[in-house]
Amino acid sequence: MTRLRVGVLGLGAFGESHIRAYRGLPYVEIAAVASRSASRAAEIAERYEIPVAYGSHDELIADTSIDAVSITTAEHEHREPVLAALATGKHVLVEKPIASTLEDAAAMVEAARTSTGILVPGHILRFAPTYVGVKAAVTSGDLGRVVAISARRNRPASLVESHGRVHPALITAIHDIDIMCWIAGCPVSRVRAIDRIAERDDGAHGLWGMLEFEDGTVAMLETSWLLPAGAEIGTDDAFHVTGTLGTAKVQIDMPPLRVWTARGSTAPDVNYEPDLFGVTSGALGNELAHFAQCAMAGTPSQVVTPEDGARALAVVLALIEAASTGETVTPERVG
Repeated sequence: MTRLRVGVLGLGAFGESHIRAYRGLPYVEIAAVASRSASRAAEIAERYEIPVAYGSHDELIADTSIDAVSITTAEHEHREPVLAALATGKHVLVEKPIASTLEDAAAMVEAARTSTGILVPGHILRFAPTYVGVKAAVTSGDLGRVVAISARRNRPASLVESHGRVHPALITAIHDIDIMCWIAGCPVSRVRAIDRIAERDDGAHGLWGMLEFEDGTVAMLETSWLLPAGAEIGTDDAFHVTGTLGTAKVQIDMPPLRVWTARGSTAPDVNYEPDLFGVTSGALGNELAHFAQCAMAGTPSQVVTPEDGARALAVVLALIEAASTGETVTPERVG
């Protein structure tokens, strides 16, 4: 295969980000898009000069000319299109979280094991140079034995309006949980957590948790949707690994780029999905390039697997349960 024909299924903001990232890959052709709204699909197809627009997900999946799909629908809507696409032998990148239930995640993992298509969960931080650098420092042994990990991922309060249907652990904390699991390299043995959810208390929205891994590594986690509109920053992230011989830290709360105008100050994204000459680059661009290369070779990803996506989900669901019950919870074992 010298050129990958890709379809994008689900045309919200992140679906558009996928389209813009694929446009920067010369070996990828965006052959079709699909939305439950035919008018939305037609609008996006015209905007990005994509030849085919489908008014249903099933139509795109049935298109035998499509080699691979990005599935960027809502998290609870992943199972059906993932299973259908894998059944046709298409390669699939499904945005995180892989699912909203372990039952759905397990079905996807099993389908990937028997399909000729590959399945890659969209854990974008594994393709961000900063987090890859932390992983490299751990793998090299320069930090010694990992003792503790801490992570912070805070976002604007406006997220409650668009994503309030979902616990923040499923949308934002899962990024750091996946990287914690990647770095620790062993299962989480138990978790405790406290959350504050806007729909049931004073309007706070976030989760604060503690994880203990089977090797004794301790991890602390903070995720909230509380940054005010006037904060002039939409990303307050940090990730810190402490070892017996050294430490490594990612810190994105002090933006490397800030722009001041008569309208105020802004901090454009230069890490996750920045715009570079009309193309989405950064970690998302790296992730989709990796997926496309794996799909063209017909080989599963060695960076992130379906089982990785299911394991991260199991820890998230355990944290949500722990916050709800006030008890220590052991995440369900996956894979």
